[in-house]
Amino acid sequence: MASGNHYVLGYRQAEQERLQRQAEELGHESARLFDEIGIPEGARVLEIGCGPRGCLDLLSARVGASGRVVGVEISADALALAQTFITERGLQNVEVIAGDARSTGLPKGSFDLVTSRLILVTVPQPEQIIARAVALARPGGAAG
Repeated sequence: MASGNHYVLGYRQAEQERLQRQAEELGHESARLFDEIGIPEGARVLEIGCGPRGCLDLLSARVGASGRVVGVEISADALALAQTFITERGLQNVEVIAGDARSTGLPKGSFDLVTSRLILVTVPQPEQIIARAVALARPGGAAG
């Protein structure tokens, strides 16, 4: 991957810890926004740039046991932390995969909702990620 595509805040342990604190601090606001969107039980949701926690637990609760949440993360350290978070929380309807948001390898039109929290302000050329998010949302789905 070209160096211009990297997360500008880096992938150090201190940054992973900051992202975990940020997820906790923004949880109530994110939950409110997800409730306003009205994510239905059984939905398939993709979180781009989920980091070590992101909104995985919030999304899991909204899609229920019949739904599915997929987190995409480029950092191996963040991915490992996200997997630990999923396991510790018992989030059976959540999986995380390694990948670049610009080329996830996921099929087009396969998600009811594609979301990302704050990643677009920390990466170069965010319009590429937005275009990919829109492509991953099914017709009638949402990307935001």
